[in-house]
Amino acid sequence: MQVINELIKVLGNDKVVTDESSLEKYARDFWPLLMMREQVFNEKPPRPAAVVLPSNENDVATALKVINGNEKKIPVVIYGGGSSVTGSSAGGGSIVIDMTGLNKVLDIDIDDQTITVEAGAKLRDVETKLNEAGHSLRHVPQSFDYATIGGLIATMSSGEYSTLYGNIEDITLNLEIVLPSGKITWLRRNTVPRASTGPSLKHLFIGSEGLLGIITKAVLRIVPLPAFTINGSYAFRSINDGIKALRELMINRITPAIARLYDEYESSIRFGTNKPTLIINFEGYNDDLVTLMWSKAREIIMKHDGESTDDEFFNLWYKNRFNIDEEIDRVKKLGLWFDTIEVAGTWSRLPLIYEGIRNSIINIEGVVAVMAHVSHLYINGACIYFTVLFRPSNEAYWKIWDAAMEATLRNGGSISHHHGIGILRSRWINEELGEAINIFRNIKDSLDQDEVMNARRGMFFPK
Repeated sequence: MQVINELIKVLGNDKVVTDESSLEKYARDFWPLLMMREQVFNEKPPRPAAVVLPSNENDVATALKVINGNEKKIPVVIYGGGSSVTGSSAGGGSIVIDMTGLNKVLDIDIDDQTITVEAGAKLRDVETKLNEAGHSLRHVPQSFDYATIGGLIATMSSGEYSTLYGNIEDITLNLEIVLPSGKITWLRRNTVPRASTGPSLKHLFIGSEGLLGIITKAVLRIVPLPAFTINGSYAFRSINDGIKALRELMINRITPAIARLYDEYESSIRFGTNKPTLIINFEGYNDDLVTLMWSKAREIIMKHDGESTDDEFFNLWYKNRFNIDEEIDRVKKLGLWFDTIEVAGTWSRLPLIYEGIRNSIINIEGVVAVMAHVSHLYINGACIYFTVLFRPSNEAYWKIWDAAMEATLRNGGSISHHHGIGILRSRWINEELGEAINIFRNIKDSLDQDEVMNARRGMFFPK
């Protein structure tokens, strides 16, 4: 293929991979549909045409110039940790650019509380280096062991501590981008905490999933590691009682670092109890303030009939929160498969969304269990995160997603809180955004008129 030969010529054989065994790892990401087809039905996902392994932003720019300059336009997929669960980094039929060679921590500025890091750096490595300096991003998604900084930004990630510290868009201060044309640019000349100098360009690329360009560097906010923490758990008579308690906490600014309210179905599996269970954590830098916040939170929780339960529930969750592979193995041994569906809504809509999704899925043929928890709290609402277990079937898979997305939209929610759109959710994006999708379409056309960047199977823009 001419474009691959040109890439080899300008970048060298060591930075362009074409052998089948190496391409195999880039054929899919963590999208459960592709994993099911591969691991249960023994289907081989399509391989990429090639994989580019840049070591700096100039390599990225060179690769995009070659690809865009070629008469035959082959889609480009950007690959970080491969932890996307929506197919956004599955590379079949594309040229994959693996960003993990750009993995340096360039600067930690304690005075300004910032870190400058290359986009291919693994989150766990960045966090380790920050911890050694007594600091943290306090951004801890379940993909902590896999995800890269650029991938987290490109998918608009959220983490377990988001209620107190914010999501990735709150942490990101400045970005270096390689545009589809190959031009390298920072989005701001100077990094500042906030600026009123036109629309915030960083928000074009946060959550853009590789559609508009490639993130190569980021300046992120950091915080000192908390000195004090209090953990606990509470049981409620119903999940709606728990939701009311969480709402009152947030509107009164009694803000936990972590709060996860499990319905009775997920509580029974995780904690062995048949009541909705809240695990909650407060942390900070002053013992008196943390203790006072905890005391005020207890008052609100108990006002809504929350009963203090085994404190070990929090510790059990904390110990097992990254055991993704073990959980998948347990499901497979039962002859089942799984997927997770995270949506968002305002406080008044959360009970409707919860009941709507659960009721629409539970009776689908092949579905064995539907469980959920509420997390990532805001003054106006929260995320609901469903886990569905079902007998492996392509038909059942799409019925589950059709039912969940329809119920979410019908009851006033958003079809994704932090996993993004990818290939998976593209079929519903028009219903969520309506006419506003044309604004993004125009931006896409302006920056990437030949639709090279992640333009596969109608990703984001259904054909």
